[in-house]
Amino acid sequence: MLRFAEFVRKNYQLIIVFAMALGLVLGVFTTEPGRLLQRYSQLWTFLMVLFISLTITPRQFRSVGQQPGAILAGLALNFIFMPLVCWVLARWLVSNEDLAIGVILVGVVPCAGMAAVWTALLKGDVPLGMAINALTMLLAPFLIPPLMYILAGAGVRVNPWAMFQQLTLILLLPLVLGIVLRWLADRLWDPRPYLPLLPALSALTAVLLMFATCNVNIPVIIARWEMVPALLGALILVFPIGFLVPHWIGRYLFPWEQRIAVTFSSGMKNLPIAVGLALSSYKAHPLVGLPIALAFILQMLTASTFYRFLQVRGPQELLVREKA
Repeated sequence: MLRFAEFVRKNYQLIIVFAMALGLVLGVFTTEPGRLLQRYSQLWTFLMVLFISLTITPRQFRSVGQQPGAILAGLALNFIFMPLVCWVLARWLVSNEDLAIGVILVGVVPCAGMAAVWTALLKGDVPLGMAINALTMLLAPFLIPPLMYILAGAGVRVNPWAMFQQLTLILLLPLVLGIVLRWLADRLWDPRPYLPLLPALSALTAVLLMFATCNVNIPVIIARWEMVPALLGALILVFPIGFLVPHWIGRYLFPWEQRIAVTFSSGMKNLPIAVGLALSSYKAHPLVGLPIALAFILQMLTASTFYRFLQVRGPQELLVREKA
């Protein structure tokens, strides 16, 4: 079980590339596998959130009162800075309305649980990162509908109230259920041997959603191939901005540990939730899922590159601070 979880963690980037490639190749011949998975997209998204929510404990919310500045920075980066970055890039570089909606959706979703993994590897403040992650998940159902209404345009055929109901079903309900079940589990038995498996199951459920998105969209991609270069031009800029700007500003506001947690909570977006929304709320806009599928790969590549940069930078900064 632990070996399986470690295999998924180490090879997640390759798994994502394989799932995308398989979906695209199969899509040339048939889109039935993707359409079959798409019918149950809300179930997959519910399970994906539930699995990762079982790793969150109520105690992780205690750091909210202890580090209000860092918490507020994390929330502002997730629900103000990144949505505006994606909106500007979408309007500047992407002419197709559906693709622009997908780019904006990348920016408005909450931060990803993987942010805590990168934070831990860089000796950052993991409880802070988990608190930001949990809070963005709790706030997402209330903030995503108005953000999409404002940024994507009132003319887009999506009902904000219906989106809120879907987010409550696929995000808020499994999040609360997972935290409650974890609280009960900690009191009835020791769940720790099974915890490493949960992020792996959540990640693989996300891969199913991404495969469905690629498989269903390939006929449209082939027919409108000329749109892809502009889309890539926008997405390639999203994540470097999402990492570098918060990290640079954080140098003047937070110590290393907090800065790492805040930075990765900004740059790592919960793209599986974006895929779930694309499949459920934007059925009338078939290309919305394509930017999100491409963003999976670009996000992982950027996070890996930024991690390697900080592996060298971190010990130097910590040494300077100790001498001071």
